[in-house]
Amino acid sequence: MSQAPMAKAATPYGPSPYTQFSDSPFSGIDFTTDPDGYFHLEDFEDGALDTPGVTASAGFVLPGLPGNTLTDSVDGDDGSVDGSGSAGTSFYSNNNKVLRFTFDASVLGKLPSHVGIVWTDVGFVDGDTPPTFTGRGDVVFRAYNAGNQLLKNVIAKNLGDGLANGGIAEDRFFGIRYYPGIAHFEIEMPNSGDWEVDHLQYGYVPTPALLPGLIGLGVAALRKKQEKSSESA
Repeated sequence: MSQAPMAKAATPYGPSPYTQFSDSPFSGIDFTTDPDGYFHLEDFEDGALDTPGVTASAGFVLPGLPGNTLTDSVDGDDGSVDGSGSAGTSFYSNNNKVLRFTFDASVLGKLPSHVGIVWTDVGFVDGDTPPTFTGRGDVVFRAYNAGNQLLKNVIAKNLGDGLANGGIAEDRFFGIRYYPGIAHFEIEMPNSGDWEVDHLQYGYVPTPALLPGLIGLGVAALRKKQEKSSESA
C-alpha cells in the first residue's frame, strides 16, 4: 500500500547540461515494456513539429542555414558533438515569453508519463536596445496534469552565455516524470521573447510501483496466513 503515493508523485529533472540525446534522463528507459508504451523525440531536423499527439501554442522551427550563426540547436543534431549548434535546427519563441506544449491522449492513447525539452539560447531581453543584447535570463518550466493542476515549477536563474552564436555550454534539459499523465507543460522566459528550445521528448510507461505494491501485498497476506496456521497448530 505504501507504493501507491510514490506513483502519483511528480519527479522533476534538471536543469542539466545537454549535448545529445544520451544526456537525457529518459535515454536509458525502455518505453516498450507495455503494449500502450511509446516514446517520441522531436529534434525539428525535418523542419517541422510533426511528432504525433503534441501541439505548440506559438513559435516556429528555425533552420540551420549556411552562414547562419544565430540558430542554436542541440550540439549533436548536425552529426557531431563539436561545440556548436549553428548547423542544426531549433524551435524559436518568435516574440513569445511562454511556449506551451499540449498532448492529445486521443492520438497517443495515453498521456505521457515522461516529458522533457532542452532550452538552448536567448538573445534580446526586455530593455535591450538592438543591436546590443544581454543573452541571459531566467527560465521557468511548469507541468500540469489532466485536471490543469500544477505538478512542478522549476526555475533556472540567469541562463545563457551572453552570446547568440550557437554556443552549447548553456544548453539545459528540463523535464518531469508523472505516471498518471502530463497534459501540457510550459517553458517561459519572463524577460524575453527571443529564445530557442530543442529536443522535445515525451513517452509513456506504466508506473513501476504497481508491481512491487502487489508483490508486497501478496507477501503480507502469505505471512499472515502462515502466522494463523502456526497459532492453530
